[in-house]
Amino acid sequence: MTEAWLDNPFISLIGAQLDEWETDRCVWTLDIRPQHLNTHGSLHGGVIATLLDVGCGYSGFCPTTGDSGARAATISLTVHYMAKASRGRLIARGQRMGGGRRTFFATAELINCDEDIVIASASGSFRIKYPDEARSTINPIMK
Repeated sequence: MTEAWLDNPFISLIGAQLDEWETDRCVWTLDIRPQHLNTHGSLHGGVIATLLDVGCGYSGFCPTTGDSGARAATISLTVHYMAKASRGRLIARGQRMGGGRRTFFATAELINCDEDIVIASASGSFRIKYPDEARSTINPIMK
Protein backbone atom coordinates (compact mmCIF):
# COMPACT_ATOMS: atom_id res chain seq x y z
CA MET A 1 0.00 0.00 0.00
CA THR A 2 1.52 3.30 -1.03
CA GLU A 3 -1.27 5.80 -0.41
CA ALA A 4 -0.38 9.25 0.92
CA TRP A 5 -1.86 8.50 4.35
CA LEU A 6 0.72 5.75 4.75
CA ASP A 7 3.64 8.17 4.44
CA ASN A 8 5.52 7.32 7.62
CA PRO A 9 9.27 7.77 7.10
CA PHE A 10 10.41 5.86 10.19
CA ILE A 11 8.24 2.83 9.41
CA SER A 12 9.59 2.88 5.86
CA LEU A 13 13.14 3.04 7.24
CA ILE A 14 12.75 -0.14 9.28
CA GLY A 15 10.97 -1.90 6.41
CA ALA A 16 7.58 -2.71 7.95
CA GLN A 17 4.66 -3.29 5.59
CA LEU A 18 0.94 -2.77 6.18
CA ASP A 19 -0.69 -5.97 4.93
CA GLU A 20 -4.29 -5.66 6.16
CA TRP A 21 -6.27 -2.62 7.27
CA GLU A 22 -9.95 -2.51 8.02
CA THR A 23 -12.19 -0.94 10.62
CA ASP A 24 -10.77 -1.53 14.12
CA ARG A 25 -7.89 -3.77 13.07
CA CYS A 26 -4.67 -3.92 11.08
CA VAL A 27 -1.78 -6.27 10.38
CA TRP A 28 1.86 -5.22 9.83
CA THR A 29 4.73 -7.48 8.79
CA LEU A 30 8.49 -7.22 9.01
CA ASP A 31 11.22 -9.63 7.96
CA ILE A 32 13.99 -9.49 10.56
CA ARG A 33 17.24 -8.23 9.07
CA PRO A 34 20.67 -7.68 10.67
CA GLN A 35 19.97 -3.95 11.19
CA HIS A 36 16.99 -4.86 13.45
CA LEU A 37 19.19 -6.70 15.97
CA ASN A 38 20.76 -5.41 19.16
CA THR A 39 24.29 -6.12 20.42
CA HIS A 40 23.11 -9.49 21.80
CA GLY A 41 21.94 -10.62 18.36
CA SER A 42 18.24 -10.38 19.28
CA LEU A 43 15.51 -8.21 17.86
CA HIS A 44 15.94 -4.70 19.29
CA GLY A 45 13.32 -3.66 21.83
CA GLY A 46 12.75 -0.40 19.98
CA VAL A 47 11.78 -2.29 16.82
CA ILE A 48 9.38 -4.40 18.87
CA ALA A 49 7.81 -1.34 20.50
CA THR A 50 7.55 0.44 17.16
CA LEU A 51 5.70 -2.45 15.51
CA LEU A 52 3.30 -2.71 18.43
CA ASP A 53 2.79 1.06 18.44
CA VAL A 54 1.84 1.20 14.75
CA GLY A 55 -0.31 -1.89 15.15
CA CYS A 56 -2.29 -0.18 17.89
CA GLY A 57 -2.27 3.26 16.28
CA TYR A 58 -3.43 2.29 12.81
CA SER A 59 -6.20 0.10 14.22
CA GLY A 60 -7.93 3.25 15.46
CA PHE A 61 -8.80 4.74 12.08
CA CYS A 62 -9.30 3.50 8.56
CA PRO A 63 -9.46 5.52 5.31
CA THR A 64 -12.25 3.34 3.92
CA THR A 65 -14.54 4.65 6.65
CA GLY A 66 -13.96 8.31 5.80
CA ASP A 67 -10.90 8.81 8.00
CA SER A 68 -8.65 9.65 5.06
CA GLY A 69 -5.83 11.84 6.30
CA ALA A 70 -6.36 11.01 9.96
CA ARG A 71 -3.37 10.21 12.13
CA ALA A 72 -3.05 8.65 15.58
CA ALA A 73 -0.73 10.05 18.23
CA THR A 74 0.31 7.80 21.10
CA ILE A 75 -0.77 9.00 24.54
CA SER A 76 0.50 5.95 26.40
CA LEU A 77 1.86 2.55 25.42
CA THR A 78 2.68 -0.36 27.72
CA VAL A 79 4.81 -3.11 26.20
CA HIS A 80 5.29 -6.61 27.62
CA TYR A 81 8.37 -8.38 26.24
CA MET A 82 7.91 -12.15 26.39
CA ALA A 83 10.39 -13.88 24.08
CA LYS A 84 13.45 -13.22 21.95
CA ALA A 85 13.69 -13.38 18.18
CA SER A 86 16.68 -13.14 15.90
CA ARG A 87 15.32 -14.24 12.53
CA GLY A 88 12.10 -14.80 10.66
CA ARG A 89 8.96 -12.94 9.71
CA LEU A 90 7.09 -10.93 12.31
CA ILE A 91 3.39 -10.12 12.31
CA ALA A 92 2.00 -7.28 14.41
CA ARG A 93 -1.78 -7.52 14.82
CA GLY A 94 -3.50 -4.42 16.17
CA GLN A 95 -7.06 -4.22 17.47
CA ARG A 96 -9.03 -1.16 18.54
CA MET A 97 -10.78 -2.02 21.81
CA GLY A 98 -12.95 1.04 22.36
CA GLY A 99 -13.03 4.78 22.74
CA GLY A 100 -14.61 7.64 20.91
CA ARG A 101 -14.04 9.93 17.96
CA ARG A 102 -10.89 11.57 19.35
CA THR A 103 -9.40 9.10 21.84
CA PHE A 104 -9.30 5.32 21.58
CA PHE A 105 -7.77 2.29 23.25
CA ALA A 106 -6.02 -0.53 21.43
CA THR A 107 -3.99 -3.68 21.90
CA ALA A 108 -1.46 -5.44 19.69
CA GLU A 109 0.63 -8.57 19.69
CA LEU A 110 3.83 -9.34 17.85
CA ILE A 111 4.24 -12.90 16.60
CA ASN A 112 7.29 -14.63 15.16
CA CYS A 113 5.72 -16.66 12.33
CA ASP A 114 8.71 -18.98 11.91
CA GLU A 115 8.52 -20.15 15.51
CA ASP A 116 4.80 -19.47 16.10
CA ILE A 117 5.41 -17.63 19.36
CA VAL A 118 4.29 -14.29 20.76
CA ILE A 119 7.32 -12.05 21.10
CA ALA A 120 5.54 -9.17 22.86
CA SER A 121 2.19 -7.52 23.43
CA ALA A 122 1.09 -3.97 24.10
CA SER A 123 -1.87 -1.86 25.08
CA GLY A 124 -2.26 1.85 24.86
CA SER A 125 -4.35 4.94 24.45
CA PHE A 126 -4.23 7.12 21.35
CA ARG A 127 -5.49 10.47 20.12
CA ILE A 128 -6.81 10.81 16.59
CA LYS A 129 -5.97 14.00 14.72
CA TYR A 130 -7.91 14.81 11.60
CA PRO A 131 -6.31 16.98 8.85
CA ASP A 132 -8.44 20.06 9.51
CA GLU A 133 -7.74 19.84 13.27
CA ALA A 134 -4.00 19.55 12.77
CA ARG A 135 -3.92 22.95 11.09
CA SER A 136 -6.23 24.65 13.57
CA THR A 137 -4.26 23.57 16.65
CA ILE A 138 -1.05 25.40 15.73
CA ASN A 139 -0.13 27.81 18.49
CA PRO A 140 0.31 31.27 16.90
CA ILE A 141 3.06 32.08 19.40
CA MET A 142 5.07 29.07 18.22
CA LYS A 143 4.97 30.01 14.50
